[in-house]
Amino acid sequence: MSMLDEIDKFMTKTDTSINFRTINLGGRCLYIEGIKSVISFGLDEMMFQMKKFVLLVKGEDLKIKYLDKNTCVIEGKIVSVGEK
Repeated sequence: MSMLDEIDKFMTKTDTSINFRTINLGGRCLYIEGIKSVISFGLDEMMFQMKKFVLLVKGEDLKIKYLDKNTCVIEGKIVSVGEK
């Protein structure tokens, strides 16, 4: 079981339609789970297709450190993470 699954046990579930997770570690590393596809990536902006929206990550010197079927880890100076 993942760390995020363990955290989920403690959270109150009010919206069952949530099908993604992000963890921003001190603005230097971002973990994203629930990616359907990578739309674009660059040093200052990355976009990911999630199930129901596009996730936009803005920052400086961004690098994809890990990417698999639905998970991504980004390193760099994370400025913002939000819906586009």
